[in-house]
Amino acid sequence: MTAPARTSITAFPRGHEFSPATFTLSPDQVRAYLDAVGDTNDYGNTIPPLAAVALGLDALQSEIALPEGSLHTGQEIEHAAILCAGDALKLSGRIAQRSERQGYVISVIEFEIADIDGTSIRARTTIMAPAGGDA
Repeated sequence: MTAPARTSITAFPRGHEFSPATFTLSPDQVRAYLDAVGDTNDYGNTIPPLAAVALGLDALQSEIALPEGSLHTGQEIEHAAILCAGDALKLSGRIAQRSERQGYVISVIEFEIADIDGTSIRARTTIMAPAGGDA
């Protein structure tokens, strides 16, 4: 089976809406993230907001490719409600801002992560990627 083609982050125009992505995070996935960042706290069955954002952005990777030399330069998070491991989650996002400076494309992705009860997290991720870079 061939993987679907992904588009370089530099090719998306301002206002582009990504296809909604649905995903579920298992307790093991959350624990692996926490171990990777050195967080030894016990959150029970809840998903810490940064873990939800990092693992949720992985759901966008089916559409977005990051060229070599790309940098994650900023992250803002608004946490409105608790998410639990095993819940069905939906990520909706769009390119909120796009600019070019000195050979780089700076893209701001605004997105929300929601469960069955509604939006739990609103976030903005800023990515700087070489203009014309193929991923």
